[in-house]
Formats: sequence, C-alpha cells, structure tokens
Amino acid sequence: MEHEMKTKTTKTKPPRPFRNFPDELDVILHGYGPRARVVQLWRQLDGKPDVWTYLGRLDPAECEDVMIGHRFGGGSYRAKILGAWDRERRREEYFEQVSLAFDQQFFPMTAETRERIRKQHGIQLG
Repeated sequence: MEHEMKTKTTKTKPPRPFRNFPDELDVILHGYGPRARVVQLWRQLDGKPDVWTYLGRLDPAECEDVMIGHRFGGGSYRAKILGAWDRERRREEYFEQVSLAFDQQFFPMTAETRERIRKQHGIQLG
C-alpha cells in the first residue's frame, strides 16, 4: 500500500526593509522602493483610542514625516503600506502598518484634518 505525502505550500514574503526606528515611515518606504504604491493614512481621534479618522490614500513620495505633520497636524497616525493590485485576491498587496506620532504643539491640527473629523464623526473642532 502506497502513501501519498501531502505538501504544504506557503507564500513567502520578502523581508521587511531595514529601519533604525519603528516609526521612520519615509525610511521604511524607501526600503520598499517602487513596490510600495500607496499609503493609507489614518489619524487617531484625540482622547479616543479606538476611533480613527481616514485621511486618504497618499503617494509614498508625499509621506515624509514633516510633510504629514504640515498637511494634517500633530497627533497619532497609522500608515498602511500597500503594493500592487492582486487580481486573484481582488485587493492590494499589504506590506505593513507603521504607527507614528507628531507633537501637536509643533504641528497644530490643520483645517483639512478638522473637516475630515467633522464629516466622519460629526464632531466640530475649534
């Protein structure tokens, strides 16, 4: 009697790019190079750890730390790094999520961010 062996196939992911610090978004994006196609950016609502405001899909070239701080202001952020569209899975390739934060005294919240919070959560900020 012959036994058939089952083999598992696993999809291996390329190693994550080098980083000196876990929140160096621009350095991490540089490590992915052209494989990183878009960054989804979310901002945590102040004082509400489970509430996040969607800020949009940014080109990786727009994701230097200072650029994000000037455009959206200070606060806690999540940046999801996405790659090319996977037709089989019907979604973009997910690389990783990076958490980062900016001092709100140095980067005051911008009108664009206040408007997105108002639209998504019905909260009017001064």
